[in-house]
Amino acid sequence: MLPTFENVIDPLLKLISKTPQTRKGATSELEKNLKISKPQMDLKTSSGSFVFESRVGWAFTYLTKAEYIKKTTKKAQYEITDLGNLALQNASQKNLIIDSSYLKENSPNYLSNWRVNKIDKNQITLNTNQQNKGDEDLAEMSLEESIDEFNLQFEIELLDKIKNLSWQDFEDLCSQLVEKMGYGFASTRTLRQHDGGIDGEILEDELGIKGVIYIQAKKYDNNNVGLSDVKSFLHTIKDNKGIFITTADFTKEAKAEAKPYRGRVALINKDDLVKYCKKYQIKCCKQTIEIFTVAD
Repeated sequence: MLPTFENVIDPLLKLISKTPQTRKGATSELEKNLKISKPQMDLKTSSGSFVFESRVGWAFTYLTKAEYIKKTTKKAQYEITDLGNLALQNASQKNLIIDSSYLKENSPNYLSNWRVNKIDKNQITLNTNQQNKGDEDLAEMSLEESIDEFNLQFEIELLDKIKNLSWQDFEDLCSQLVEKMGYGFASTRTLRQHDGGIDGEILEDELGIKGVIYIQAKKYDNNNVGLSDVKSFLHTIKDNKGIFITTADFTKEAKAEAKPYRGRVALINKDDLVKYCKKYQIKCCKQTIEIFTVAD
């Protein structure tokens, strides 16, 4: 799994202790040192920024707030401070990993350097006598990035949780989701028929007068659902309604094949699956995020 920003703090400080680093240079070095794969490097947040690059950026921010690193006279480059060197020595002697908890407990100015206070859920202000517009913009941007990072991590863990289900439980999840979305009734659900690859049937109303929705569930790790799978599904359901759900994605050809059937056939890929599971609280509770606060 892609390292969290917490996992990046310690190796980043060690990297900077050897030679000053820019954020771009450090990201490239850590990619090699931590053996980050290309697919992991290509992961993006919902705002379009690269996930790992963002996490390295946050690690830079945390280390700067702890005063373990600082900018050099050379533009965009950071070097380790005396406090940073002492932290590495202390952590090595005590066999500790430097993370945000370590920074909070061992860096005297760490909390005050953040200067962020939550006054209500819709407003963020900076607790400083020299507050200016630039600082406000920075605080707002940092909060948005923090929430974005939290959401992404939540979604990654939720998808992993779903992928680790047995195939029976995954089919149950898919049927539960369709029901929660308002398309059917649990009392009439029939699972695991294995009739032409159909994994579930849900009546649209209690008496089944409106019709049947057929569900196909594919729990894939790396392989995407291809054209043949979608063709087979469409052939099986004939003129009925159907929902094809996967923990992976659909190939372009598969999406194109289903497009003319829009209105009675829906494809739900891993991104949609996580989105709907969050919305209807399937296999997860409503997520929350605590805003970092500092008392006056």
